[in-house]
Amino acid sequence: MFGPFTHDEASNKFGFFRSNPLGSVVNSDGKIRPINDLSHPKKDKNIASVNSFVNKLDYTTTWDDFKVVANFFRSNEGPVELAIFDWEKAYRQIPTLKSQWPFLMVQDLVGGLYVDTRITFGGVAGCGSFGAPADAWKRLMEHEFDVVKVFRWVDDNLFVKSPLASVSIKDVVSRSLELGVATNKEKCSDFSDEQKYIGFIWNGKDSTVRLPTAKLEERKNQIATFLVAGTQFKFNEVEILAGRLNHVAFLLPQLRCYLRGVYRWMNEWKKHEAPRNVPEDVFEDLSFWLQSLQTFENTRLAPIPTPTEIQWVGDASTSFGIGVLIGNRWGQLQMKESWQQGGNGIAWLETVAIRIGIVMLQEIGIARKGSNLIVYTDNTTTESVLSSRKSRDKNVNEEWKLIQKMLINSELDVTPRRVKSEDNIADGLSRGIRFPHAAANRVWFQIPCDLTDVMFHA
Repeated sequence: MFGPFTHDEASNKFGFFRSNPLGSVVNSDGKIRPINDLSHPKKDKNIASVNSFVNKLDYTTTWDDFKVVANFFRSNEGPVELAIFDWEKAYRQIPTLKSQWPFLMVQDLVGGLYVDTRITFGGVAGCGSFGAPADAWKRLMEHEFDVVKVFRWVDDNLFVKSPLASVSIKDVVSRSLELGVATNKEKCSDFSDEQKYIGFIWNGKDSTVRLPTAKLEERKNQIATFLVAGTQFKFNEVEILAGRLNHVAFLLPQLRCYLRGVYRWMNEWKKHEAPRNVPEDVFEDLSFWLQSLQTFENTRLAPIPTPTEIQWVGDASTSFGIGVLIGNRWGQLQMKESWQQGGNGIAWLETVAIRIGIVMLQEIGIARKGSNLIVYTDNTTTESVLSSRKSRDKNVNEEWKLIQKMLINSELDVTPRRVKSEDNIADGLSRGIRFPHAAANRVWFQIPCDLTDVMFHA
Protein backbone atom coordinates (compact mmCIF):
# COMPACT_ATOMS: atom_id res chain seq x y z
CA MET A 1 0.00 0.00 0.00
CA PHE A 2 1.43 3.38 -1.05
CA GLY A 3 0.48 6.89 0.02
CA PRO A 4 -1.01 9.07 1.24
CA PHE A 5 -1.82 10.97 -1.93
CA THR A 6 -4.13 13.90 -2.51
CA HIS A 7 -7.18 13.60 -4.73
CA ASP A 8 -5.47 15.76 -7.34
CA GLU A 9 -2.42 13.49 -7.37
CA ALA A 10 -4.59 10.39 -7.77
CA SER A 11 -6.61 12.04 -10.53
CA ASN A 12 -3.49 13.07 -12.43
CA LYS A 13 -2.15 9.51 -12.24
CA PHE A 14 -5.28 7.46 -12.93
CA GLY A 15 -7.86 9.83 -14.32
CA PHE A 16 -10.95 8.08 -13.05
CA PHE A 17 -10.53 6.36 -9.66
CA ARG A 18 -12.60 5.12 -6.74
CA SER A 19 -11.79 5.59 -3.07
CA ASN A 20 -13.18 3.29 -0.39
CA PRO A 21 -13.40 3.92 3.35
CA LEU A 22 -11.64 1.93 6.03
CA GLY A 23 -14.06 -0.46 7.69
CA SER A 24 -14.16 -3.41 10.06
CA VAL A 25 -15.93 -6.75 10.29
CA VAL A 26 -16.46 -9.26 13.08
CA ASN A 27 -15.25 -12.75 12.16
CA SER A 28 -17.16 -15.88 13.19
CA ASP A 29 -14.72 -16.29 16.09
CA GLY A 30 -15.52 -12.78 17.33
CA LYS A 31 -12.26 -11.13 16.23
CA ILE A 32 -12.46 -7.71 14.57
CA ARG A 33 -10.61 -7.28 11.27
CA PRO A 34 -9.91 -3.96 9.46
CA ILE A 35 -11.00 -3.98 5.82
CA ASN A 36 -10.96 -1.94 2.64
CA ASP A 37 -14.74 -1.45 2.49
CA LEU A 38 -15.40 -2.24 -1.17
CA SER A 39 -19.11 -2.66 -0.38
CA HIS A 40 -19.50 1.07 0.28
CA PRO A 41 -21.91 2.69 -0.44
CA LYS A 42 -24.51 0.03 0.29
CA LYS A 43 -27.81 1.78 -0.46
CA ASP A 44 -26.93 4.54 -2.90
CA LYS A 45 -28.73 3.94 -6.21
CA ASN A 46 -26.56 6.52 -7.98
CA ILE A 47 -23.15 5.18 -6.92
CA ALA A 48 -22.48 1.45 -7.18
CA SER A 49 -19.91 -0.17 -4.92
CA VAL A 50 -16.83 -1.93 -6.31
CA ASN A 51 -18.08 -5.25 -4.95
CA SER A 52 -21.37 -4.89 -6.85
CA PHE A 53 -19.46 -5.40 -10.11
CA VAL A 54 -17.84 -8.66 -8.95
CA ASN A 55 -19.43 -12.12 -8.92
CA LYS A 56 -17.74 -14.00 -6.08
CA LEU A 57 -18.90 -17.31 -7.58
CA ASP A 58 -16.26 -16.74 -10.25
CA TYR A 59 -13.63 -17.07 -7.51
CA THR A 60 -14.38 -20.34 -5.73
CA THR A 61 -11.94 -21.92 -3.30
CA THR A 62 -11.76 -24.72 -0.73
CA TRP A 63 -12.77 -24.28 2.89
CA ASP A 64 -11.51 -27.06 5.16
CA ASP A 65 -13.64 -26.13 8.14
CA PHE A 66 -14.54 -27.96 11.35
CA LYS A 67 -16.96 -30.33 9.62
CA VAL A 68 -14.43 -31.32 6.96
CA VAL A 69 -11.70 -32.10 9.50
CA ALA A 70 -14.11 -33.89 11.84
CA ASN A 71 -15.33 -36.09 8.98
CA PHE A 72 -11.72 -36.98 8.16
CA PHE A 73 -10.98 -38.01 11.75
CA ARG A 74 -14.12 -40.15 11.93
CA SER A 75 -13.58 -41.87 8.57
CA ASN A 76 -9.83 -42.54 8.86
CA GLU A 77 -8.27 -44.83 11.42
CA GLY A 78 -5.37 -43.32 13.33
CA PRO A 79 -3.04 -42.69 14.79
CA VAL A 80 -1.78 -39.76 12.73
CA GLU A 81 0.56 -36.87 13.46
CA LEU A 82 -0.30 -33.23 12.83
CA ALA A 83 1.68 -30.12 11.89
CA ILE A 84 0.85 -26.47 11.18
CA PHE A 85 2.08 -24.33 8.28
CA ASP A 86 1.16 -20.64 8.18
CA TRP A 87 1.40 -18.26 5.22
CA GLU A 88 3.01 -14.94 6.07
CA LYS A 89 0.50 -12.10 5.60
CA ALA A 90 -1.59 -14.34 3.31
CA TYR A 91 -3.61 -11.96 1.11
CA ARG A 92 -0.84 -9.38 1.07
CA GLN A 93 1.46 -11.79 -0.78
CA ILE A 94 -0.82 -11.82 -3.82
CA PRO A 95 -0.55 -8.77 -6.13
CA THR A 96 -3.44 -7.23 -8.00
CA LEU A 97 -3.32 -5.98 -11.59
CA LYS A 98 -2.32 -2.36 -12.14
CA SER A 99 -5.58 -1.92 -14.02
CA GLN A 100 -7.40 -2.71 -10.74
CA TRP A 101 -5.54 -0.17 -8.60
CA PRO A 102 -7.82 2.80 -9.36
CA PHE A 103 -10.73 0.84 -7.86
CA LEU A 104 -8.92 -0.37 -4.73
CA MET A 105 -7.85 2.96 -3.24
CA VAL A 106 -8.40 3.49 0.48
CA GLN A 107 -9.29 6.82 2.03
CA ASP A 108 -8.02 7.39 5.57
CA LEU A 109 -9.80 9.31 8.31
CA VAL A 110 -8.37 12.68 7.21
CA GLY A 111 -8.98 12.30 3.47
CA GLY A 112 -5.61 10.93 2.35
CA LEU A 113 -5.62 8.28 -0.39
CA TYR A 114 -3.60 5.06 -0.44
CA VAL A 115 -3.04 2.80 -3.45
CA ASP A 116 -3.69 -0.80 -2.39
CA THR A 117 -1.67 -3.11 -4.66
CA ARG A 118 -2.46 -6.42 -2.96
CA ILE A 119 -5.55 -8.57 -2.40
CA THR A 120 -7.53 -6.82 0.28
CA PHE A 121 -9.88 -7.83 3.06
CA GLY A 122 -13.23 -6.36 2.11
CA GLY A 123 -13.39 -7.56 -1.47
CA VAL A 124 -15.97 -10.25 -2.25
CA ALA A 125 -13.40 -12.00 -4.45
CA GLY A 126 -10.63 -11.80 -1.82
CA CYS A 127 -10.90 -15.35 -0.51
CA GLY A 128 -11.11 -16.87 -3.96
CA SER A 129 -8.32 -14.69 -5.37
CA PHE A 130 -6.01 -15.82 -2.58
CA GLY A 131 -7.45 -19.33 -2.66
CA ALA A 132 -6.42 -20.03 -6.26
CA PRO A 133 -2.65 -19.96 -5.58
CA ALA A 134 -3.14 -21.31 -2.05
CA ASP A 135 -5.08 -24.34 -3.32
CA ALA A 136 -2.43 -24.95 -5.98
CA TRP A 137 0.27 -24.82 -3.30
CA LYS A 138 -1.73 -27.26 -1.15
CA ARG A 139 -2.01 -29.77 -4.00
CA LEU A 140 1.73 -29.47 -4.64
CA MET A 141 2.49 -30.18 -0.99
CA GLU A 142 0.22 -33.25 -1.00
CA HIS A 143 1.94 -34.47 -4.17
CA GLU A 144 5.57 -33.81 -3.19
CA PHE A 145 5.53 -34.91 0.46
CA ASP A 146 4.59 -38.15 2.18
CA VAL A 147 1.47 -36.81 3.86
CA VAL A 148 -2.03 -38.23 4.23
CA LYS A 149 -3.86 -34.93 3.85
CA VAL A 150 -3.47 -31.15 3.98
CA PHE A 151 -6.35 -29.00 5.25
CA ARG A 152 -6.47 -25.27 4.53
CA TRP A 153 -8.42 -22.45 6.14
CA VAL A 154 -7.28 -19.26 4.39
CA ASP A 155 -3.60 -19.01 5.46
CA ASP A 156 -3.69 -21.70 8.17
CA ASN A 157 -2.76 -25.23 7.02
CA LEU A 158 -3.01 -28.50 8.93
CA PHE A 159 -0.69 -31.25 7.66
CA VAL A 160 -1.56 -34.87 8.48
CA LYS A 161 0.92 -37.75 8.15
CA SER A 162 1.48 -41.30 9.30
CA PRO A 163 3.80 -41.65 12.34
CA LEU A 164 6.07 -43.71 10.06
CA ALA A 165 6.51 -40.94 7.48
CA SER A 166 9.80 -39.03 7.76
CA VAL A 167 8.66 -35.64 6.46
CA SER A 168 9.07 -32.60 8.74
CA ILE A 169 7.50 -29.16 8.58
CA LYS A 170 10.98 -27.73 7.96
CA ASP A 171 10.98 -29.57 4.63
CA VAL A 172 7.63 -27.97 3.78
CA VAL A 173 8.90 -24.50 4.74
CA SER A 174 12.04 -24.89 2.63
CA ARG A 175 10.12 -26.05 -0.43
CA SER A 176 7.53 -23.30 -0.01
CA LEU A 177 10.23 -20.62 0.13
CA GLU A 178 11.64 -22.03 -3.12
CA LEU A 179 8.19 -21.57 -4.65
CA GLY A 180 8.02 -17.97 -3.46
CA VAL A 181 5.59 -18.55 -0.59
CA ALA A 182 6.65 -16.51 2.43
CA THR A 183 5.88 -18.25 5.71
CA ASN A 184 5.41 -17.24 9.30
CA LYS A 185 7.97 -19.57 10.90
CA GLU A 186 6.88 -18.63 14.43
CA LYS A 187 3.39 -19.95 13.70
CA CYS A 188 4.63 -23.15 12.04
CA SER A 189 4.70 -26.20 14.28
CA ASP A 190 6.31 -29.58 13.54
CA PHE A 191 4.50 -32.92 13.59
CA SER A 192 3.16 -34.12 16.93
CA ASP A 193 0.02 -35.72 18.37
CA GLU A 194 -1.77 -32.40 18.85
CA GLN A 195 -2.13 -29.14 16.93
CA LYS A 196 -4.35 -26.10 17.12
CA TYR A 197 -6.30 -25.49 13.90
CA ILE A 198 -9.30 -23.16 13.31
CA GLY A 199 -9.43 -22.43 17.03
CA PHE A 200 -9.60 -26.04 18.27
CA ILE A 201 -6.96 -28.48 19.48
CA TRP A 202 -7.05 -31.68 17.43
CA ASN A 203 -5.47 -34.91 18.64
CA GLY A 204 -4.38 -37.26 15.86
CA LYS A 205 -3.60 -40.11 18.24
CA ASP A 206 -7.02 -40.31 19.89
CA SER A 207 -9.13 -38.62 17.15
CA THR A 208 -10.39 -36.08 19.67
CA VAL A 209 -10.94 -32.34 19.60
CA ARG A 210 -11.25 -29.75 22.35
CA LEU A 211 -11.32 -26.04 23.02
CA PRO A 212 -8.08 -24.56 24.39
CA THR A 213 -8.49 -24.27 28.17
CA ALA A 214 -7.85 -20.51 28.17
CA LYS A 215 -10.45 -19.96 25.43
CA LEU A 216 -13.02 -22.02 27.30
CA GLU A 217 -12.53 -19.88 30.40
CA GLU A 218 -12.81 -16.73 28.27
CA ARG A 219 -16.13 -17.90 26.85
CA LYS A 220 -17.52 -18.68 30.30
CA ASN A 221 -16.43 -15.29 31.63
CA GLN A 222 -17.83 -13.55 28.57
CA ILE A 223 -21.24 -15.18 29.06
CA ALA A 224 -21.18 -14.38 32.77
CA THR A 225 -20.96 -10.63 32.05
CA PHE A 226 -24.29 -10.85 30.20
CA LEU A 227 -25.91 -12.46 33.24
CA VAL A 228 -25.24 -9.55 35.60
CA ALA A 229 -28.65 -8.08 36.44
CA GLY A 230 -29.28 -4.60 35.06
CA THR A 231 -26.24 -4.53 32.76
CA GLN A 232 -26.76 -3.08 29.29
CA PHE A 233 -24.87 -3.91 26.11
CA LYS A 234 -24.26 -2.38 22.70
CA PHE A 235 -24.88 -4.18 19.43
CA ASN A 236 -21.21 -4.85 18.67
CA GLU A 237 -20.74 -6.53 22.07
CA VAL A 238 -23.63 -8.89 21.36
CA GLU A 239 -22.34 -9.49 17.83
CA ILE A 240 -18.96 -10.56 19.21
CA LEU A 241 -20.63 -12.85 21.76
CA ALA A 242 -22.73 -14.50 19.03
CA GLY A 243 -19.67 -15.06 16.84
CA ARG A 244 -17.64 -16.66 19.59
CA LEU A 245 -20.44 -18.90 20.84
CA ASN A 246 -21.19 -19.94 17.28
CA HIS A 247 -17.57 -21.09 17.11
CA VAL A 248 -18.00 -23.16 20.30
CA ALA A 249 -21.17 -24.69 18.82
CA PHE A 250 -19.06 -26.62 16.30
CA LEU A 251 -17.84 -28.64 19.27
CA LEU A 252 -21.23 -28.59 21.01
CA PRO A 253 -23.85 -28.57 18.22
CA GLN A 254 -26.49 -29.31 20.86
CA LEU A 255 -26.18 -25.69 22.05
CA ARG A 256 -26.57 -24.00 18.67
CA CYS A 257 -30.34 -23.74 19.14
CA TYR A 258 -29.73 -21.54 22.20
CA LEU A 259 -28.19 -18.86 19.97
CA ARG A 260 -31.40 -18.14 18.07
CA GLY A 261 -32.60 -15.75 20.77
CA VAL A 262 -29.31 -13.85 20.60
CA TYR A 263 -29.61 -13.41 16.82
CA ARG A 264 -33.26 -12.37 17.13
CA TRP A 265 -32.20 -9.77 19.72
CA MET A 266 -29.62 -8.45 17.25
CA ASN A 267 -32.19 -8.25 14.44
CA GLU A 268 -34.48 -6.14 16.63
CA TRP A 269 -31.76 -3.53 17.24
CA LYS A 270 -32.59 -0.17 15.64
CA LYS A 271 -29.66 2.02 16.74
CA HIS A 272 -26.49 -0.03 17.13
CA GLU A 273 -24.88 2.45 19.52
CA ALA A 274 -27.85 2.43 21.88
CA PRO A 275 -27.29 0.05 24.84
CA ARG A 276 -30.05 -2.43 25.64
CA ASN A 277 -30.91 -4.78 28.47
CA VAL A 278 -30.66 -8.53 27.94
CA PRO A 279 -34.12 -9.94 27.02
CA GLU A 280 -35.53 -12.54 29.38
CA ASP A 281 -35.38 -15.39 26.87
CA VAL A 282 -31.77 -14.56 25.96
CA PHE A 283 -30.85 -14.45 29.65
CA GLU A 284 -32.35 -17.93 30.06
CA ASP A 285 -30.53 -19.28 27.00
CA LEU A 286 -27.17 -17.84 28.06
CA SER A 287 -27.65 -19.27 31.54
CA PHE A 288 -28.02 -22.71 29.97
CA TRP A 289 -24.92 -22.06 27.85
CA LEU A 290 -22.89 -21.18 30.93
CA GLN A 291 -24.16 -24.16 32.91
CA SER A 292 -23.28 -26.48 30.01
CA LEU A 293 -19.76 -25.06 29.58
CA GLN A 294 -19.13 -25.41 33.30
CA THR A 295 -20.01 -29.10 33.38
CA PHE A 296 -19.29 -30.69 29.98
CA GLU A 297 -16.28 -32.87 29.14
CA ASN A 298 -14.13 -30.64 26.93
CA THR A 299 -12.12 -33.37 25.19
CA ARG A 300 -14.51 -35.10 22.81
CA LEU A 301 -14.40 -37.45 19.85
CA ALA A 302 -14.60 -35.50 16.61
CA PRO A 303 -18.36 -35.23 15.95
CA ILE A 304 -20.03 -36.57 12.82
CA PRO A 305 -22.19 -33.78 11.34
CA THR A 306 -23.86 -36.09 8.79
CA PRO A 307 -27.02 -37.70 10.24
CA THR A 308 -26.86 -41.48 10.74
CA GLU A 309 -29.80 -43.82 10.12
CA ILE A 310 -30.45 -46.31 12.96
CA GLN A 311 -34.22 -46.84 12.41
CA TRP A 312 -35.16 -44.90 15.54
CA VAL A 313 -38.83 -43.96 15.72
CA GLY A 314 -40.95 -42.91 18.66
CA ASP A 315 -44.59 -42.16 19.36
CA ALA A 316 -46.83 -41.15 22.24
CA SER A 317 -50.55 -41.25 22.97
CA THR A 318 -52.54 -39.74 25.81
CA SER A 319 -54.66 -42.92 25.99
CA PHE A 320 -51.75 -45.18 26.95
CA GLY A 321 -48.19 -43.90 26.88
CA ILE A 322 -44.92 -44.09 24.95
CA GLY A 323 -43.52 -46.50 22.40
CA VAL A 324 -39.98 -46.41 21.00
CA LEU A 325 -38.32 -48.60 18.36
CA ILE A 326 -34.60 -48.63 17.54
CA GLY A 327 -34.07 -51.22 14.83
CA ASN A 328 -35.85 -54.29 16.20
CA ARG A 329 -35.29 -53.26 19.84
CA TRP A 330 -38.32 -51.73 21.53
CA GLY A 331 -39.57 -50.15 24.70
CA GLN A 332 -43.08 -49.48 25.99
CA LEU A 333 -44.11 -47.26 28.89
CA GLN A 334 -47.58 -46.72 30.30
CA MET A 335 -48.59 -43.44 31.89
CA LYS A 336 -50.02 -43.21 35.38
CA GLU A 337 -53.29 -41.35 35.91
CA SER A 338 -51.42 -38.42 37.45
CA TRP A 339 -49.16 -37.77 34.44
CA GLN A 340 -51.02 -34.62 33.29
CA GLN A 341 -50.56 -32.83 36.60
CA GLY A 342 -48.49 -29.68 36.33
CA GLY A 343 -49.73 -28.89 32.83
CA ASN A 344 -48.14 -31.82 30.99
CA GLY A 345 -49.74 -32.46 27.60
CA ILE A 346 -49.16 -34.45 24.44
CA ALA A 347 -46.32 -32.13 23.31
CA TRP A 348 -44.48 -32.84 26.56
CA LEU A 349 -45.19 -36.58 26.23
CA GLU A 350 -43.84 -36.68 22.67
CA THR A 351 -40.72 -34.88 23.90
CA VAL A 352 -40.27 -37.36 26.75
CA ALA A 353 -40.37 -40.11 24.10
CA ILE A 354 -37.16 -38.62 22.68
CA ARG A 355 -35.48 -38.83 26.09
CA ILE A 356 -36.65 -42.42 26.51
CA GLY A 357 -35.09 -43.21 23.14
CA ILE A 358 -31.75 -41.81 24.33
CA VAL A 359 -31.98 -43.89 27.52
CA MET A 360 -32.59 -46.97 25.36
CA LEU A 361 -29.59 -46.10 23.18
CA GLN A 362 -27.42 -45.94 26.28
CA GLU A 363 -28.76 -49.28 27.47
CA ILE A 364 -28.24 -50.97 24.09
CA GLY A 365 -24.83 -49.35 23.61
CA ILE A 366 -24.96 -49.07 19.81
CA ALA A 367 -24.43 -45.31 19.42
CA ARG A 368 -20.86 -44.16 18.76
CA LYS A 369 -19.78 -41.01 20.53
CA GLY A 370 -19.92 -38.03 18.20
CA SER A 371 -22.81 -39.49 16.19
CA ASN A 372 -25.71 -37.44 14.84
CA LEU A 373 -28.69 -39.80 14.87
CA ILE A 374 -31.92 -39.58 12.87
CA VAL A 375 -35.13 -39.87 14.91
CA TYR A 376 -38.52 -40.20 13.23
CA THR A 377 -41.77 -38.71 14.52
CA ASP A 378 -45.27 -38.35 13.06
CA ASN A 379 -46.04 -35.26 15.13
CA THR A 380 -45.41 -31.99 13.27
CA THR A 381 -45.11 -30.06 16.54
CA THR A 382 -42.51 -32.50 17.84
CA GLU A 383 -40.61 -32.30 14.55
CA SER A 384 -40.57 -28.51 14.79
CA VAL A 385 -39.43 -28.59 18.41
CA LEU A 386 -36.79 -31.20 17.52
CA SER A 387 -35.39 -28.78 14.96
CA SER A 388 -35.50 -25.68 17.17
CA ARG A 389 -35.03 -27.45 20.55
CA LYS A 390 -37.37 -24.82 21.97
CA SER A 391 -41.10 -24.42 22.47
CA ARG A 392 -43.59 -21.94 23.87
CA ASP A 393 -44.59 -24.70 26.29
CA LYS A 394 -42.60 -24.26 29.51
CA ASN A 395 -42.72 -27.96 30.40
CA VAL A 396 -41.50 -28.93 26.93
CA ASN A 397 -38.61 -26.47 27.24
CA GLU A 398 -37.57 -27.89 30.60
CA GLU A 399 -37.72 -31.41 29.16
CA TRP A 400 -35.55 -30.33 26.24
CA LYS A 401 -32.92 -28.97 28.59
CA LEU A 402 -32.71 -32.40 30.22
CA ILE A 403 -32.41 -33.98 26.77
CA GLN A 404 -29.68 -31.54 25.75
CA LYS A 405 -27.70 -32.36 28.89
CA MET A 406 -27.97 -36.06 28.08
CA LEU A 407 -26.88 -35.47 24.48
CA ILE A 408 -23.90 -33.38 25.56
CA ASN A 409 -22.82 -35.91 28.18
CA SER A 410 -23.27 -38.78 25.72
CA GLU A 411 -21.55 -36.83 22.89
CA LEU A 412 -24.55 -37.38 20.64
CA ASP A 413 -26.86 -35.20 18.57
CA VAL A 414 -30.22 -35.85 16.91
CA THR A 415 -31.80 -34.84 13.60
CA PRO A 416 -35.59 -35.03 13.11
CA ARG A 417 -37.29 -36.73 10.19
CA ARG A 418 -41.01 -36.84 9.43
CA VAL A 419 -42.91 -40.11 9.08
CA LYS A 420 -46.60 -40.39 8.15
CA SER A 421 -48.84 -41.51 11.01
CA GLU A 422 -49.95 -44.59 9.09
CA ASP A 423 -46.29 -45.55 8.56
CA ASN A 424 -45.20 -45.02 12.16
CA ILE A 425 -44.29 -48.50 13.36
CA ALA A 426 -44.12 -47.28 16.97
CA ASP A 427 -47.79 -46.27 16.92
CA GLY A 428 -49.04 -49.60 18.22
CA LEU A 429 -46.57 -49.60 21.11
CA SER A 430 -47.75 -46.14 22.18
CA ARG A 431 -51.34 -47.47 22.30
CA GLY A 432 -50.48 -50.53 24.38
CA ILE A 433 -50.06 -53.07 21.55
CA ARG A 434 -46.92 -55.23 21.54
CA PHE A 435 -47.52 -57.38 18.45
CA PRO A 436 -45.51 -58.09 16.29
CA HIS A 437 -42.51 -57.16 18.43
CA ALA A 438 -40.66 -60.11 19.99
CA ALA A 439 -40.35 -60.17 23.78
CA ALA A 440 -36.65 -61.06 23.45
CA ASN A 441 -36.02 -57.71 21.74
CA ARG A 442 -37.53 -55.61 24.50
CA VAL A 443 -35.17 -53.15 26.18
CA TRP A 444 -35.49 -52.98 29.94
CA PHE A 445 -33.95 -49.87 31.44
CA GLN A 446 -34.13 -47.77 34.56
CA ILE A 447 -36.71 -45.04 34.14
CA PRO A 448 -35.23 -41.59 34.95
CA CYS A 449 -36.04 -40.76 38.56
CA ASP A 450 -37.99 -37.59 37.65
CA LEU A 451 -40.37 -39.71 35.53
CA THR A 452 -41.06 -42.63 37.87
CA ASP A 453 -44.10 -40.85 39.35
CA VAL A 454 -45.81 -40.57 35.96
CA MET A 455 -44.89 -43.76 34.04
CA PHE A 456 -43.89 -47.41 34.33
CA HIS A 457 -42.84 -50.33 32.10
CA ALA A 458 -46.06 -51.77 30.66
